[in-house]
Amino acid sequence: MAWGEAVVERRNVPRVANPRDTEAALNWQLERVGSTAWQDWTLKFQRMAFGYAHDSGWQDSADAVRWLDHHALLHEGTAPRGALVWYQAVDRIRVACAVGSGQVVGPLPAGSVEVATLSDLSTDWVWSDPHFPFAH
Repeated sequence: MAWGEAVVERRNVPRVANPRDTEAALNWQLERVGSTAWQDWTLKFQRMAFGYAHDSGWQDSADAVRWLDHHALLHEGTAPRGALVWYQAVDRIRVACAVGSGQVVGPLPAGSVEVATLSDLSTDWVWSDPHFPFAH
């Protein structure tokens, strides 16, 4: 994925605790496995999993990745449990939540909320802490 090549000033972003902690967010997501109600709403699904009822302030996952990249909040490599995993699939950037052992949970390109092996979904991903700076 091309995350951008412009050199930008990176500012510190204040961290706040999410309304739901990692395990509660993962439980919320796992309770929805099999649901097709979240198709193509990967960012909204993750925002709500971590306890935010209102918009994240980002238009879509691609907008979120640009913002996170601009603030140096993206990481490469194995995502820790509870991290947001941003991946390229079906011509767009999507987001899921790491559950461990290379697996993620969230609305998948096929349409339903599932647990899947990340490497089966994409070969191109980065991860970030579950950070929703504009949500409330």
